[in-house]
Amino acid sequence: MITRIFTAIGILAFIIPALLFGGWLLFALISCIIILGGLEFLHLSKNHNRWPMFVKPLAILTVYVVVFCSEKSLSIPLMGIFMLCFLSIPVFTESYDAKDALLCIAYLTFFYMIANSFLQIYEADPMYIWLIIIATYCCDTAAYFTGYFIGKHKLNPRISPKKTIEGSIGGWLFAAICTFLFAYFCIDHMQLWEIIAAAALLPFSGQIGDLAFSAIKRSFDVKDFSQLLPGHGGILDRLDSLIFNFICFAVILAVIAL
Repeated sequence: MITRIFTAIGILAFIIPALLFGGWLLFALISCIIILGGLEFLHLSKNHNRWPMFVKPLAILTVYVVVFCSEKSLSIPLMGIFMLCFLSIPVFTESYDAKDALLCIAYLTFFYMIANSFLQIYEADPMYIWLIIIATYCCDTAAYFTGYFIGKHKLNPRISPKKTIEGSIGGWLFAAICTFLFAYFCIDHMQLWEIIAAAALLPFSGQIGDLAFSAIKRSFDVKDFSQLLPGHGGILDRLDSLIFNFICFAVILAVIAL
């Protein structure tokens, strides 16, 4: 537990200045997710050590290119070209098969969506990032304690045996209230229906994200994505719910802009 607490403090010491000051600190934060989280994702393949040396650097570079491309209209065409490149590699080598190619393509598209959604939200209003963080981790914390004290009915034992229906409901309710109050008092330009939508949807989508990433780990027969963060597992183990909420909130912003 002590190791877990100290690691959490270290994570916050890195994240909070990046969100407050932006600039190169924010770029460093995004880079950690793209590179370190990306390597965790790519290492799900049991053959990753046998891949041609250029595959992982090329995959990471591709995400940078499509995310930070100055001409946004080129992002999707560039993504398409790189997808074809990764699909073509198995033609020339046996050490990287079609399943590996599909895993790389999943990395490209998924991490592009993560980084792009994060940047869109941050540029719209950095307070939105704090809103998403509150919705996500208030839900996680409340779900844990509610499940610990009164949880009796399993939520989805096939994927996550410890989670309970009571914990899920308690986490959603507490996070919805906290999200509503934060948005209502701290983000003055959000309309009431926008606040209600965010408060209702984000705690729910965060829980789905947690279960979805648990399903990924079970499919690839791993307990954690890595041991990079002592007591917490890997970067993706910490960001699973948050990733879903970034993408879902980007959709909410798109709907608001219509």
